[in-house]
Amino acid sequence: MSNAPTPEPLDSARVARLIAFARTCAAAVRAVALYPAGHPAVESVLTRLVDTVATITASEPLCATVLPKQLLIDGRAPANPDPALAELAALLHEQRVSDLTVRDAGDATMWLRLLGLIGRPPEEIREAGGIGHLWSEHGGMATAAHLRSVEMREVDYERMLRHRSLGDALTVEEIFARLGSDDPEAMDPAAQALLTEIVGDAEKLELFGLQLAERCAGDRAAHAKALRHLVRQATELVSDLDGAAQTESLRNLAGLLTSLDAATLAEVLRGSATAEGGTDALQAVTDLVEPEEVVDFVSRSVVAEQGASQRLAEAFQALVPDIDERRQLVSLAGRQMSDSPFGQTDSFANMWEQAESLLTSYSDEQYVGEEYAHELSFARTQAMEVEQVSDDPPDRIASWLSTVDDPSLRSLDSQLLLDLLVLESDAHRWRDIADTVCAHVGDLTLAGDLEWAGRFVDALTGARGSQTAAHAPDSIAQFATAAVDRLATGPVLGHALARLTDGGDTAATQVRQLCTALGPGIVPALATALAAEGDARVRRTARDILLGFGADGRYAVRQLLDAPEWEVRQAAAFLLREFGDNEGLDELKRLLNDTEPLVQREAITAMIQAEDERAYQVMVAVLVDGEKRQRGTLAKQLTAQRDERAVPLCRYLLSHIDPRTRRDVYVAALDTLGSVGGDAVVEPLRDALYQSDWWAPLRTRTIRKAAAQALRRTRLQAAAQVLRDAAAQGSWGVRAAARAELAQIGGRV
Repeated sequence: MSNAPTPEPLDSARVARLIAFARTCAAAVRAVALYPAGHPAVESVLTRLVDTVATITASEPLCATVLPKQLLIDGRAPANPDPALAELAALLHEQRVSDLTVRDAGDATMWLRLLGLIGRPPEEIREAGGIGHLWSEHGGMATAAHLRSVEMREVDYERMLRHRSLGDALTVEEIFARLGSDDPEAMDPAAQALLTEIVGDAEKLELFGLQLAERCAGDRAAHAKALRHLVRQATELVSDLDGAAQTESLRNLAGLLTSLDAATLAEVLRGSATAEGGTDALQAVTDLVEPEEVVDFVSRSVVAEQGASQRLAEAFQALVPDIDERRQLVSLAGRQMSDSPFGQTDSFANMWEQAESLLTSYSDEQYVGEEYAHELSFARTQAMEVEQVSDDPPDRIASWLSTVDDPSLRSLDSQLLLDLLVLESDAHRWRDIADTVCAHVGDLTLAGDLEWAGRFVDALTGARGSQTAAHAPDSIAQFATAAVDRLATGPVLGHALARLTDGGDTAATQVRQLCTALGPGIVPALATALAAEGDARVRRTARDILLGFGADGRYAVRQLLDAPEWEVRQAAAFLLREFGDNEGLDELKRLLNDTEPLVQREAITAMIQAEDERAYQVMVAVLVDGEKRQRGTLAKQLTAQRDERAVPLCRYLLSHIDPRTRRDVYVAALDTLGSVGGDAVVEPLRDALYQSDWWAPLRTRTIRKAAAQALRRTRLQAAAQVLRDAAAQGSWGVRAAARAELAQIGGRV
């Protein structure tokens, strides 16, 4: 029995954050799997997920470890299990996710892609390279911004199996630790025995070499040091074996060395002389390298490096000290590569001539310093005439070059143009400069230089002066007003908004300043761009800019209500709602009669969020006086609402709509209450259930059925009790409607 202490349960604050994330995320996975990307259910659940994640990551990132049926934070689990945790953990575990880190809320596009991956069949994900590969810089499913928001680690089962195949895991870890230390001789007998076994098996030694390289993580010096310790320790351990076993082990070590890249092998051979006994051990191994292995090593290195490097020449000359044998092997390598696809390229002949010269030439690098040898190896390709040598010090040259590079020249060009705009006093010459400035601002915003674009716009708006001056004919103020209006209706806004996707908070601030300087004239183009934009960050910024214009922005938005494009009218309804007052009720009434259902839905949402009886009266007027087809469309859009703020509107409709003439609207209000739910819907639904018109039995039955169904869909205990009371005490029709719904509830109540 284990005596390890049981970790304490997770604290309540982190439990709440973890459960909130699990519930919202699991629901979002289901919605993304069931509905297409543009479906309202998907958009709603993604918005809720972004808001939830923003709240739970406000204080610290969410870092969870994934188990088959549980999520842990810092190795601790909640005291009471939650089904949502088990559901999300199972989904992640099936995709081999071991750790999940959520740093910030990201955006809806990011979550749509990530949840789409999690919800796909695991076998499809593994065939595509695994979820860790897909959610990376090379997998194509995540951008750099997405990876900063959410990070996933995938379990590498192949590496685990490889590691286990070498032997006891703890013993293997000790071998790695000793080889990477300065005291490899302190290896215990079990580790020595396992290392002897690994060296005697070529396949195990190959796996061991791969894992050793992974552990060094690109540190060539540490990798070479560990390999020298490996050769020395292994040579000593196999010295007591019989001749055949000893030779086979040393041959395996020789194969491991020739499988290295040229730079690492050169580092191994170069540092051997600094360790006591290192030279003799390496010499005993390299003496067993076969000529064919050397040829393969040279060919592989030349192809990988697209030529011969100084490190390859150093390693090659250490493996083959004899100059005549060296020339023979280089010739064999040349013939071998000439028959390969690499040897059929046009540049191979010239490249191989230089490589052959370097590989067969005498090297004096062992007698000179490393930095000098590095410069000496490239001297032949960097020869220059004496006349080209400059006497200027490097810092002076670097300082001068920094003044003539592309960014500096662009900055000087912009500053000159800005100075001309400020200093010119002749109106017509100023107009010509302003025309150039407008074209330059378009180029700057396209290139992403919003700072300079903002400076030019500030200069143009400053030149407009007062409204009186702006109307003076042939004046700088008039030309400045025309220039600003041209920028407001041109492509500048589209270029600027495009920078919001990857420009961060700085870009958002610059775009706001630019739009504010251009003035309300930019509102129509901004609203049009908002209607067509799919990125949540861009939409939020554009909305905030529009709201910042206040009355001017509201007036400009009203001009969009008659736009031929329904997307623009939908955006206008959304913006009128966002202005947060009831001055736009008349305009919203027009949109309730729009021919496009999505525009109607946005107008209904605005009416609901107004939470004002005047808005409800407008809604009733449209539903009472509208045509039958128009009422049906509005009733359908009403039932699509899932906002709890729709409850007061529906209650108002139930009390002000005559079910004898507007039964479809009455039933739609009941359906909406059932979909939204909440304690506030029980009373109006109960009243509708008991409502009776004895002279219209069919209409009464329809309304009772709709009310009973709505009560059932709320899934509230209070609603279920209403149905039970109705089934026991109501009239015959009430009992029939209630019993039908109770039969569907069954044992869940």
